[in-house]
Amino acid sequence: MSAQATASKFETLTVDTATVPCDGGNGPLGHPRVFLHFGDEPEVVCPYCSRTYVLAEGAKAHGH
Repeated sequence: MSAQATASKFETLTVDTATVPCDGGNGPLGHPRVFLHFGDEPEVVCPYCSRTYVLAEGAKAHGH
């Protein structure tokens, strides 16, 4: 399997909140729900499913 084929199966989502929940998106075949925090970074990757979340332009990474 090529690196390009492997990379294409990971989803990238743009969000506008500083914290995002991820459960793998596959119903009972997903993974435990985790809450990912952006901190000072413009993107965060789920440690279970490698789904990448990108903070939308103009959105604030710090929630408070």
